[in-house]
Amino acid sequence: MSEATEVEAVDSTDENAVPRLVEGVALLGEYEGGGYEEPRYLVSRADGQMVLVSPLLHEVASRLDGERNLREVAEQLNRDLGTEVTPADVAFLVDRKLHPMGIATTTEPLPDPPRSDPLLSLVFNTQLLPPGFVRVAAAIFAPFYRPPVIALMLAMFVGVDVWLVMSGGIDAAFHRSVGDPILMLTLMALWIFATLFHEFGHAAGCHYGGARPGGIGVGILILYPAFYTNVTDAYRLDRRGRLRTDLGGIYFNAIFIVAMFGLYQVTGIPALVVFMVLNHLQILQQLVPLLRLDGYLILGDLVGVPNLFAFVGPVWRRMRGKPDDGTTMHQALRPRVQLLVTTWVLIVVPLLIIALTLLLIRLPFYLATGTDRALHYGEVALGAGGQGNVGILLLAVLSMLILLVPWVGGTAFAIRTGRRLTRLVRKVRARRQATRPHARHRKHSGRWRPPTAA
Repeated sequence: MSEATEVEAVDSTDENAVPRLVEGVALLGEYEGGGYEEPRYLVSRADGQMVLVSPLLHEVASRLDGERNLREVAEQLNRDLGTEVTPADVAFLVDRKLHPMGIATTTEPLPDPPRSDPLLSLVFNTQLLPPGFVRVAAAIFAPFYRPPVIALMLAMFVGVDVWLVMSGGIDAAFHRSVGDPILMLTLMALWIFATLFHEFGHAAGCHYGGARPGGIGVGILILYPAFYTNVTDAYRLDRRGRLRTDLGGIYFNAIFIVAMFGLYQVTGIPALVVFMVLNHLQILQQLVPLLRLDGYLILGDLVGVPNLFAFVGPVWRRMRGKPDDGTTMHQALRPRVQLLVTTWVLIVVPLLIIALTLLLIRLPFYLATGTDRALHYGEVALGAGGQGNVGILLLAVLSMLILLVPWVGGTAFAIRTGRRLTRLVRKVRARRQATRPHARHRKHSGRWRPPTAA
């Protein structure tokens, strides 16, 4: 659309049109602790998606009550803010900004508003525990976040770590546990229970700060199963409350380790020592800010940027000297935050590209090995069933199920990657085709000249 056409469309705005918020939209106020030059405001949609908007868009959205028409909204904005906004300006902001985000409209809302759809996200995710149950449990566990309790738990956790290092019994515990089907089943059960307890830590931290946690679910992250908790409502909290929610899972891992130490002192089961060591590894894994795990969320809330991966494209385009709307989004950050986000992109993106490329290359071999192992465990299960060995039978069946998960996750990841690459290639081709005819026309018309250096 040309500039003249756009102005003509704006001038013909119907001042009596009544803009309104889409059903289910809630304005949650300022996103506290943000890393932006000017404040950002949170808007919650009915589908649970959180959207950050500028102060001007928030001011407009806050005056859309479904009764005021465009002229009345413009008059109220001018009266409250001392601006010179016209009804056409309000119509433009509603139709071109708020409507595409699924926030407001003067006609019909978008049937499928845009949602965050990252490549490295869960697939085949399903809810395990409903929000009502999770909220009751979060209220029960919330007292763990009282400062004296936190200090006590962390002190006990450090004491357990000192004991693990000084006792010298870790190697012996591994040797006694590996190969024993009952102890291996115990480890699997503890791992699942501890992972769920980890998720309750996020929910309890969210509840303690005054937000409402959602349900707990499970999905597949690339190759492996992963639990998750819907704590989107925590974005309404200040930075301290968001960090409490982010760190809640790791904090509850520490509490669980302390509980397992106490149980080991009573029972002497070596698998409990093995579990305590493995749970430490889980904590370290969660702190790595590469994938969308706890470390990624912690880093995002520390710098005040809720979605670091959204800046990969803008940073890349800016480094190539191609400023556009995405780069403007990057430039909207404070200088220190720009530096931190750019550094994260330059470190993380190459690592992920290398890792994911190697994964896609080796994926057929991994899946073939997993299939062979699954068939082996199937034979073991048949033999154990014939001999009445329930422990080995259960262990073999669980091992087969675990080996099937990478098949499902790897296939879904390969398909998703292929679709993304196909869309990218189509965009590049369309962009080139759109520019070539114009370039040829200029050349053949005699007005084409090679660019000269400034």
